[in-house]
Amino acid sequence: MQNRVSLSVNYTDISAKMEGYTGSDVKEVCREAVVRISNEQAKKLDQNNGVFDSDSDGALREVEIADFTAALKKLKKSVSETGKGQQKIESWNDEFGEMKKKGSKKKMGILHEIYL
Repeated sequence: MQNRVSLSVNYTDISAKMEGYTGSDVKEVCREAVVRISNEQAKKLDQNNGVFDSDSDGALREVEIADFTAALKKLKKSVSETGKGQQKIESWNDEFGEMKKKGSKKKMGILHEIYL
């Protein structure tokens, strides 16, 4: 089954709200948005004793911005910017990473953040 996303969904806005989320976190937010729709459909079926509404063929609706918003409220980023894990990454990168070879963190700015 193919999941469809509404054309009204602005991926740039969603990605800005997920600043600091890992790839796995982003995947989980997307999964949660889709699961929300499946849960709605299951609830409707329960209310109708397992029968689809006359105006529905059982197809799931498109994923909308409200689904992503609800998922973001439920799921937070899994890595703290001030946590020990982040400090270890930065320490390792300072000692062994390519950024050390190319220049300081201050000079690299956004590239340093992308690299991490």
